[in-house]
Amino acid sequence: MDALGSFGLDWRMFIAQLVNFLVIGWLLHRFLLRPLMKNLAARREKIAQGLADAEKARAALADASKEREAILQQASADAYRLLENARDEAERLRAAALERAGSDAGHIVDDARAAMALERQDMERAVQGLSLRLSGQILDKALTGLFTDEEKARIVARGVERIQGASRS
Repeated sequence: MDALGSFGLDWRMFIAQLVNFLVIGWLLHRFLLRPLMKNLAARREKIAQGLADAEKARAALADASKEREAILQQASADAYRLLENARDEAERLRAAALERAGSDAGHIVDDARAAMALERQDMERAVQGLSLRLSGQILDKALTGLFTDEEKARIVARGVERIQGASRS
């Protein structure tokens, strides 16, 4: 051991420094390194949790995006269906309106024809009455001076009867 002494090693000092080193090492480990390691472990855990949450959020965002696309496609299909239904309904209503207008026009034409037929009958009666009066007046003037009043009346009555009989058939 003298050899160690020749190197300038003092055993007491060496053991004291070794004890000091071990005490300081233990104190640093106990009060500095352990809390530091706990903090580091907690931070790692928080970071891992944050990454897991971020991954969940990314997956939720992807699902939401897919769901949004599905909803948009469904809404587009619904809108197309509604548009087609509206077109069909408009076409049906247009056809019904045209049919109703045609029917109404037919009724109007029929009513007008019936009114024209009634007016025509009234006009024919009026013309017959006028023609009978005129025929009677013409006969009366033509027969004036040729026949007596009694003969004229019989001839005019017979002529009116013939005209009425001819107009009835």
